[in-house]
Order: sequence, then C-alpha cells, then structure tokens
Amino acid sequence: MRNCLALFLVCFALTSAQTGAQQNAVPDPCDNAMTFCWYGTYKDGSDEVKAWGKRWFAKEQDKTLDFDTALRCVRRMNICIKAENVTFSGGTILRIEMLPVTSWTSEQIRAEGETAKQEPCDHESYLINRVDRTVLMISSPGPQADKQNCKAFLGVPKTIVYRLTQ
Repeated sequence: MRNCLALFLVCFALTSAQTGAQQNAVPDPCDNAMTFCWYGTYKDGSDEVKAWGKRWFAKEQDKTLDFDTALRCVRRMNICIKAENVTFSGGTILRIEMLPVTSWTSEQIRAEGETAKQEPCDHESYLINRVDRTVLMISSPGPQADKQNCKAFLGVPKTIVYRLTQ
C-alpha cells in the first residue's frame, strides 16, 4: 500500500511539473510546415522572420503568380530580403530585392518594394503578420498607372492583394 501511494505521488508530481512547463513554454516560432518562422521579440533587437512559398495567390482575382519566394527580415538592419526564382523566356532567373522596413511591431512588419519610388506603373508593399503567419504583397497603381504604356503592360490600374502560399 505504501509503495502504491509513493508511486501515485511521484506520477502526480511529474504530471504537475509537465503541465506547469507547458503553460510557461514559449510558443513555437515556426508553423508546422516550417514555412513561416518569427524569432523574437528580443530585447537586443535581434528579431528575425523567415518565410517562403511557391506562389502568390490573389483570391479576389483568382490569379496566381507562380514563382518560389523566400523572405528574411532582420530587425537590426531594418530590412527584408526577398529572393525569387522567376521563369522568363525559357530560363530561370534569381531575383533578389532589398525591401526597406517601414514598420516593425511585435505582430507585424511592413516593407516597401525596392523600386517603389522609381516604378511608374505599379507599387509593391509587403505585410508580414505574426498572428496568422501570413505574408501579403499589395500591388497598387503607381503614379503613371493610367498612362497608355502602363495599361498596355499591366492592364486597367487596380490594387491586388496576393498571399504567399505553398
């Protein structure tokens, strides 16, 4: 009887300790598929976010942009680096952009496309969300989007929101 009671107390103590550890555990920085990881918030500002996907999907337009994309944002540098494999004229091109971060909170990062200030036809900005672990690309009309040369290339000017997906 004494051994049973001792065994019960040991099991109870282990279960209680394990439950307490689970309550105090830091949430996993990565999603199950390891396609979105948010490391931080750290006091020293060494926060980083990494995300990748195979296509950008615009739900409203039922449109996709099929190219592998990887993003890495580094808070200390106030920048996100975007790398994409783009198929063009039968070949694959690796395109790398430095995206200046305009806002970084514990829940979201906002970044501007590298050529946002120079691109006359369209403007790309990015929203990286920690809560729902998403990366959005917002493509909006640039200052000359209604000019004929832009319309011939991009069509009627409109804002399209794309989500990075697998």
